[in-house]
Amino acid sequence: MKKFVPALLLAIAAALVACSGGAIPQPPLVNIAGAWELKAASSNSGADVTGIEVALKVGQTLVNGVEQANGQVTATGATQISILTINAANGSVVFGGNCALSGSGTYSLTGSYAALGGPFNFNYTENGNVFNVTATLGGDGQSLTGTYTSATGSACSDSGAITGAVVPKLSGTYVGQLTLPDSTNDSVTATFSEDSTSTLTLNLVATGPDNTNFTMTGPVTGNAFLVQGTFQGNPVSYEGYYELTAALLPEVYFVNATNTAQPAYAGTLTPQPPTN
Repeated sequence: MKKFVPALLLAIAAALVACSGGAIPQPPLVNIAGAWELKAASSNSGADVTGIEVALKVGQTLVNGVEQANGQVTATGATQISILTINAANGSVVFGGNCALSGSGTYSLTGSYAALGGPFNFNYTENGNVFNVTATLGGDGQSLTGTYTSATGSACSDSGAITGAVVPKLSGTYVGQLTLPDSTNDSVTATFSEDSTSTLTLNLVATGPDNTNFTMTGPVTGNAFLVQGTFQGNPVSYEGYYELTAALLPEVYFVNATNTAQPAYAGTLTPQPPTN
């Protein structure tokens, strides 16, 4: 009897393998598509951190009539990837990053992952400059840690540590002083609402020299956004970035980007205090 049981188990296992075509089916990959923020901390500069804001896309493969993630990730175009430089010392932001133009000047990300908790390797381009990332995907599919380095021959040489996490949709009410498009400084209450298509609606109520309200809309990429609207009959654009300060207090940083050749800091808003 002691010899018969193992033999029987081996026979059953062999039959199962034969029925499956000789391979044990692998579980489908978890789809990690969504809004991510990656932060690349340079080993060459203690103050600057590069924020890679992405609407991560994951390729799909048809398996037994069902679409499943294939582990190939991409982000291309202004609505899928945005890069900015954050000065950790004073919280200022440079939209577009610090790398000078190289080649085609593209912003993109491409790479692959194989399993939760496993390797997640990709490269991204900042204004045409290529950086290679070797990372590990978190076991929950919501984070990553690793290192990055510029590609050989890159005109923008850098390396350091990189972290990343899935970010929630922008929402809530923020207040503070904001320089409006007519150059006046007003007290502003801004209400954020991001929909399922990653489009932000921003309602602003200003009190002060203008005493007005207006609405702006535009795409959200990670924690960055670009909204457009009309103010006093003229088209206006603002770039913004949602960040957590060192004390883990949220704030939204605004730049008036109406004049693309001369973007100007417009103000930083903080959450509206709760009312009793």
